[in-house]
Amino acid sequence: MTSVRNVPSASIFKCAALCGLLLLAASAARSEPRVYIDRVAPLAYSVNGVQQGLLHDLMSEMARRAQYTGAITPMPLLRQRFLISSHDDAIGTIWRMADNEDKYRWWCKLFEFSFVMVAAPGSSADISSIEAAKDLRVGVILGSPAEDMARRSGFRNIQTANNAAANLGKLELGRIDIWIAAPLVLKATEAELGRSLATLRIGKPVGKIGLYLASSHNFDARQGEKWKAAFGSMQKDGSYAQIMKKYRVPFDETEHHAAKR
Repeated sequence: MTSVRNVPSASIFKCAALCGLLLLAASAARSEPRVYIDRVAPLAYSVNGVQQGLLHDLMSEMARRAQYTGAITPMPLLRQRFLISSHDDAIGTIWRMADNEDKYRWWCKLFEFSFVMVAAPGSSADISSIEAAKDLRVGVILGSPAEDMARRSGFRNIQTANNAAANLGKLELGRIDIWIAAPLVLKATEAELGRSLATLRIGKPVGKIGLYLASSHNFDARQGEKWKAAFGSMQKDGSYAQIMKKYRVPFDETEHHAAKR
């Protein structure tokens, strides 16, 4: 057996240096946050196994600038909200709503969407105002800002579904009277189903809500500032506007600024 005394000191030094590098690499890997985004078209969806979408593209470019090498994971809305609020090493996109205002640290506002009431063609549903529609059967996506808006606006008969296509199907079958959705979601549903939804009746807006980059209150502030700075640089050099243009987001839907902290 070879004793330690017979091992050249240079070899021992190299071994120690290698171990140190491995420990640093492991530490760096652990220091990277977990990143979650909404799994809702047109924000994030998969085509033939390839991830794409408005939010996917925005966050991917932010990740590159923040020197993040981990995965960006799309999640159902409720699951995502739970993971970000309960894990101090997670950051992601959260719709800022009345029921979650105090649960997160809001790093920056990515964009703001309007939500409107939608009715089937030829239906008698009154969508001229929120007050007129309050007793109608309302379809929303579970855990979405549309659900929060519907509850805060006083709608009395709210029915949830897992995705936009399911709400559209219920609307066309007469199982709900109106559907609350963002115009971009309507366009994405058209593309998903391969048919026009131009005959749908579009009513009054229910409200606007912003999507933010957010984390738990105990998230590493240095990491949060890196992501916030990455988004700021995208705004300055025009890459943010290019991504918005790619997905045909109307100008009035692109309001963005640093969130109050």
